[in-house]
Amino acid sequence: MTSDTAKLSEAIPAEAGVFDRLPGHWQRALIRMAWAGWVIFAIVIAARAAVHPDKNSVSGVYSAACQRWWGGEEIYNDYHNGFIYLPHAALVYTPFYLLPQRAGESLYRVAIIAMFAWSVWRITRLAATHPMNEYFPIVTLISIGVGAGSALNGQYNLPLAATLIFATCALVEKRWWWACFWLTCSILLKPIAIASVLLALVLYRPLWWRMPLVGLLVLGIPFLCSIRDPGYAAGEYKTFWDTVIRATLPLERRFAEFSTVLYWFGLDLGNGARQAVRAVAAVVTLGLCFVATRRSDALRAGLLIWAFGVTYLMIFNPRTEGATYAIMGPTIGLFGALEFDRLSNPAWRRAVGMFFLAMGILMIFVHEILPRSGAYYEMAQGSKDLLVRPIICMVFYSWLVWLSAFDRTARKARISPSAPAFP
Repeated sequence: MTSDTAKLSEAIPAEAGVFDRLPGHWQRALIRMAWAGWVIFAIVIAARAAVHPDKNSVSGVYSAACQRWWGGEEIYNDYHNGFIYLPHAALVYTPFYLLPQRAGESLYRVAIIAMFAWSVWRITRLAATHPMNEYFPIVTLISIGVGAGSALNGQYNLPLAATLIFATCALVEKRWWWACFWLTCSILLKPIAIASVLLALVLYRPLWWRMPLVGLLVLGIPFLCSIRDPGYAAGEYKTFWDTVIRATLPLERRFAEFSTVLYWFGLDLGNGARQAVRAVAAVVTLGLCFVATRRSDALRAGLLIWAFGVTYLMIFNPRTEGATYAIMGPTIGLFGALEFDRLSNPAWRRAVGMFFLAMGILMIFVHEILPRSGAYYEMAQGSKDLLVRPIICMVFYSWLVWLSAFDRTARKARISPSAPAFP
């Protein structure tokens, strides 16, 4: 045994894992390979954007909204497929809009991939028991694979996933102002993040007065950045709200969420029934997160609240698309790794971990195995995956229910003034 390996062996915790058993130089190699994977991923996506800046790109929606904002024009021009975000989502794209198109599109993708990569490192490092971050390589693999479509299209899914992860880390570490900042950023990128934000806001008392202050400050930004009178920004806020309301109305096409799964198995819910299911699921999810805060320490509770929020978003958002599941990649990867890596876990729990890691990998390649004709293709109306990913998330949600309410290994949370609101 080398001296480096001996030193690492001394740092191995009592509950060692698969990563701990590897020689030190293998451990370092895996971490380097993971970072190299992110660099190669960013280079390939940026190069492709430079060569074909308009092909398969959604970022043109942000660019067009940014252009119209700085021209004092209406930024909401398509109630279903256009810009359905707060004005801030147009403003944040400004640095990339000011560059030549090829450079701006490439740099934008490098920026969102770098943000996503750093968030994966942060959350895995927070959960790690080994000084070299044993979960980073496998979570990187799944996150890159599931997030490739969003990176290629330049969608806000990657930075949204990153902001939710950064908020989770801040909540676990009790850095409340940073938590408010990242939670607010998540809503500014995509309003669908409201589910995760409300979970955190209800469950963590220190956010109760901080979030309104941060929210008021952020709401004032468009007024400061308006090149016209303040009425322009106010009008855009009103149009945003009208656009969001109309965007929630049922469309002819189906999306990758729970009602499509039920429809495939013969249960076609009307819009009212679907809304009722979403409301009940929201209450149940909040209750389970409340139980998690009572039965778990700060780290475990924070991870569960993050996972519940993301999984709820995937299953019950009425407009979940295949690319939206980029947000799910780090979650299912980390929770699978947490169960599989620990050799002290019972065999059945390690099997569960292996199953979720396999499901994360399946989410990467699901487009290649689905039929291109027949009943499924007709129902999907040309979409590539409306069933597999939501079904995986439903199974994963069931696992979260067991972890939060029935897992006897959960540790009791410490009661302190800065602990979750319901210790």
